[in-house]
Amino acid sequence: MSYKHLFPMALTILICTTAIAQPAMACSVCYGDPDSPMTHGVQAGVLVLLGVVGVVLTLLASLLLFWMRRAANLEGGGQGIGETSEV
Repeated sequence: MSYKHLFPMALTILICTTAIAQPAMACSVCYGDPDSPMTHGVQAGVLVLLGVVGVVLTLLASLLLFWMRRAANLEGGGQGIGETSEV
């Protein structure tokens, strides 16, 4: 395959796509009444999803901290599970 025709073909596709594009119409939530129940529902949904993402990221960060503390404890001669210290 010859790559010298790739740029003109991509440019033609870009120009044709731009020429036939139509303006996007906003949905009733974005364009409509801000006090409608649908708008409040969408806002509540976004807050729930942000909460889920926040919980997952917090759990991942705490797991990472747990692993770091455990590795430092094992390197420092800390006792492992089932080991006893003899005096």
